[in-house]
Amino acid sequence: MNAALAMMMTTQHLRRNSSTNSNGVLTDSTNINGFVVELWDERLVRWIFKTYPETALNVQCQNPEQRTYFMNVLLYTIRILVHKRPLSDAELITTSKNLRYLTEAGFKVEWLWSKLEMKKHEAYLDRKKRDSCEARIVKLKLELKKLDGAMSGLKAELKNEEAKLNPRSFRNLLGNCFCL
Repeated sequence: MNAALAMMMTTQHLRRNSSTNSNGVLTDSTNINGFVVELWDERLVRWIFKTYPETALNVQCQNPEQRTYFMNVLLYTIRILVHKRPLSDAELITTSKNLRYLTEAGFKVEWLWSKLEMKKHEAYLDRKKRDSCEARIVKLKLELKKLDGAMSGLKAELKNEEAKLNPRSFRNLLGNCFCL
């Protein structure tokens, strides 16, 4: 571990302050390694810097608003990738774009790229399973339609046979009168 990395990990600049967001609402935020984050995100950001300290080492941007924006994109992307459910195609595309954007900004997010690849594989398997189920449903509906047709024919044949047993039935009367 290089000296700069060790120094960054041990001297995290932490400052708590209250500020107003774009809606004029008072919010509490904290500054962690030069990134202003909401208090509810503090734990996740600390985990990121502890587990993957190299994540933001090469971020060149000094503008605090832009750094905050980058951190929010990172946090959003992490939250998307930790979902238990398979991601939609739109979520996969957005997440891929976000990771590319973060990489271009100097973030080292290889650990998230591997999670994205796992999510893509899950989505592929989910789509494959869904397509297989849909094909099976179509096949079963066709078989059911054939069986319904066969059953209708058998019902008509059954009625004819029952009518033969009862020569005085209404159907036979009508048949004799109207040539049914």
